[in-house]
Amino acid sequence: MSNNDNNILSNRHINFIDVSKHSIISYILKLLVVFDECIKCFLYFVSIFKIMLPQKTKIFAVIMATLMSLGSLSLMPLDVYGSHSFEAGVQGDNIPDNTHVNLNGITLPPLGVVPLYDSSPNFFSGHFLYRGPCDPNTHEPLVSVIAGHFDESREMTHVDFVPLYYIDHASTAGSCVYHAHIPDPLNGGSPRNTDVDLINFSDESVTFNPGDVIDINVQRTLGSIEEYYEGNQQLPSDLAGGNNPIFDLNDDNPNNDGLGHVE
Repeated sequence: MSNNDNNILSNRHINFIDVSKHSIISYILKLLVVFDECIKCFLYFVSIFKIMLPQKTKIFAVIMATLMSLGSLSLMPLDVYGSHSFEAGVQGDNIPDNTHVNLNGITLPPLGVVPLYDSSPNFFSGHFLYRGPCDPNTHEPLVSVIAGHFDESREMTHVDFVPLYYIDHASTAGSCVYHAHIPDPLNGGSPRNTDVDLINFSDESVTFNPGDVIDINVQRTLGSIEEYYEGNQQLPSDLAGGNNPIFDLNDDNPNNDGLGHVE
């Protein structure tokens, strides 16, 4: 091959690189032009909404919120929907979450279960409100509350009774009202909780009364449960025959006030 041929190939190679760079720059410029036109179009429609609609402030806020939501979706990895990679635990330590479950008319057979909340793989702290059928003398619930972690593996599962505070002045005939803190390290229960459930350990079916309800307010996530309960298995069947510990700050017995109460 002659020197001229080599020079021609070299020049062609250089020209090819130059053209590629030029194409990329042109493509970016076109995108900027399109983006600029979109912004102009958006501002034009906003101005129309502000003139024509009386609720212009609300409409403008809705438009901005929608655009921001779409923008955040466009930045989200597409494979997150097809995998469990997001279950590594949320970033930060707050989950603004409230779960309200109406129990009115639900009948639970013996060993019947109502799953109430599952934050896996994050264990959380929060407040628990329960109104349900109870024993009029002991104030123990006829349907127990358990919490802990239900795992796909039995060996990683650990649940326990939630210590409950009986609220006499909010209870009615047939149904008791309880408050609880999840977790409650001073009074017992599972130390790390991702799941909350109702379970009927009695020998008879239990029907909830009108107005019976569960309300769970999750205030904070404390981390990922990972393999915390490995080697410490405790299944619901291990709790059969027991019930929630009941504390009462309003009776004459100071021995059932529970720990951590400050007057």
